[in-house]
Amino acid sequence: MFAPTILGALLLPLVGAVSVSVNRTTSSSSLHTWWHSTGEYNTQTPVLDGNVRQSGNYSVQVSTSSNTSDPSNYYDSFVYETIPRNGMGNIINPLEPTVLSTNGDGITIEAAIGMTMAWTSFLYSEDVSVKISRLDGGSTAASNVIIHPTTLDYAKTEVNGDLYITVPYNSRGVRFSVEFTDNLYEFHSNCAISCTVGGLVQNTNPSGESYWQGPFDGGNPVVGIEPLNSLLIFASPFPAPDMVPEQTSPTSLVVEPGLVTDVHTTDKTTVIFNPGVYWLSSVAHLALSSSVDWVYFAPGAYVKGAVSFNTAAPTMKATGHGVLSGEQYVYQANIEAGYCNEQSNQNGLRMWSGVSSDDQQTFILNGVTINAPPFNSMDFTGNLATLSTQVSDYKQVGAFFGQTDGLENYAGSTVQDVFYHSNDDTIKTYYSDVTIERVTVWKGTTAPTVQFGWASLTLENVRVADVDIIHSRYPSNGSHPSLVGLNQLYSQPDETDPYTADVANHVRNVTFANFRSEGISGGLFRICPLETFDSFLMENFWIEEFSPAVTAIAQSELPQFFDAARKDPVGVSGFVVKDFTVFANKTAVTQDAGNWAVGSLGNMNIAPMYISSGGVTIV
Repeated sequence: MFAPTILGALLLPLVGAVSVSVNRTTSSSSLHTWWHSTGEYNTQTPVLDGNVRQSGNYSVQVSTSSNTSDPSNYYDSFVYETIPRNGMGNIINPLEPTVLSTNGDGITIEAAIGMTMAWTSFLYSEDVSVKISRLDGGSTAASNVIIHPTTLDYAKTEVNGDLYITVPYNSRGVRFSVEFTDNLYEFHSNCAISCTVGGLVQNTNPSGESYWQGPFDGGNPVVGIEPLNSLLIFASPFPAPDMVPEQTSPTSLVVEPGLVTDVHTTDKTTVIFNPGVYWLSSVAHLALSSSVDWVYFAPGAYVKGAVSFNTAAPTMKATGHGVLSGEQYVYQANIEAGYCNEQSNQNGLRMWSGVSSDDQQTFILNGVTINAPPFNSMDFTGNLATLSTQVSDYKQVGAFFGQTDGLENYAGSTVQDVFYHSNDDTIKTYYSDVTIERVTVWKGTTAPTVQFGWASLTLENVRVADVDIIHSRYPSNGSHPSLVGLNQLYSQPDETDPYTADVANHVRNVTFANFRSEGISGGLFRICPLETFDSFLMENFWIEEFSPAVTAIAQSELPQFFDAARKDPVGVSGFVVKDFTVFANKTAVTQDAGNWAVGSLGNMNIAPMYISSGGVTIV
């Protein structure tokens, strides 16, 4: 969509400028905004330790008044920014920042085209007006603005070059993207080379990665459309009292802004980060002492690090509306290898990790925003059968790297009101008795939105509902590009080998409901049935637009699999696709309509015996 001359102007370096420290914020019972005096405008390099990357594209103010004519009613809300690789380049050793690598890190053209992601957060208890100013001089006319999810029909007006959005109060908060049509970028795939292992390509920056000489043609289909410079709004309700620790308690450690050095030796139970900037360096993280069971990130706290719990307490907490940022780490930072980029599922640094005890434990995660995860965002070790999570009002941004999964949802977990920017398995359902509701997803290039594969599992009593996928950009037909996926065995790279199931395991009473996929999308499902299916429901799914046919991305797959040992076929019964619709007019896909199979509207490649036996029905 961008002409080369326009994109070239947008790619002009913005390095090192520090924003003004003077600001006007508010802290009342109806609205709480915050600011950082060390904001740094910089889209090219890492920011200083004590600085916070600030958007040079947008400024935001918020008011509880709808009077747009009186600027005194509006209060500043800091606009954070995150960029691909955090300005470090593709490096292996964080202590050798000038030594670049060609190893894949999940980032293709994002850095080359100058992608940025900005966000602002505030607390509110009544309707507010959000004022957005474009610092790049772009149009703020209401007709130039799209809000995602598009179901949020918020009033928009333009006054004197500024955009005003009325955001009604929601007790669960709201998380949405504000997009300008003159800032949208079309992502092209190189399917002219291979639609199985293709990637994104760009033809505007000759010195950048994945440069495609010459104009795009039919072999370079558009596989996604996103803002080049995105802006997210996170409006959160005020936290419950039990989510905010007592500052003066003798069991609280209030950390001083700056380099963090003492959380691994403290005998306190609660670690508090008040407003300010904190960092650990690129070769350290918050390895909490065994006494610590609560970490609090106050609104306005910005902590550059990752958290590891080491407590046997029955409850672990990470709460508050501050930010935990992985921006100082390299991709796949391996703790045991000096935090270098060395792939390890065991030692890769997670933003949230810990060791679960043999006694029941609950990890409560509320309010926090994480930025720039270097790897999977969460994994605990130990006895995972005794661990569950309670997640609410959680946000993940800046997940440009590959393998930036969503949270783990252990048995008995509840997850509500989450925003994920994710470049791998996003909503993980590997465990039973899990409820996940109201999730907004900005999908990258890899893996399905919902993942319940990689091993043969017994999975019961799982419900995932009310999911809005606002963007996705799958460049190829690899890695199960779909809304719902059950990937092949992790140890089996050949997903076409059907003799890998274990029929002793089963999927039962699993429901995925009320999914909306806006814009260009992957297919409905890619399922390798590694276990017996009994009572599996996909209900009320909508896909606005399939990926172009040349990519084969839109095709759903449910092949026949067999038990690895006994060679018995996997039984599939009670597998129901109900109320699946596509396109803006929501055309229904059903067996009765005869439009479900490959080559027709639904484009589902389902093993014939599952259809003929009635094991799979599409109604």
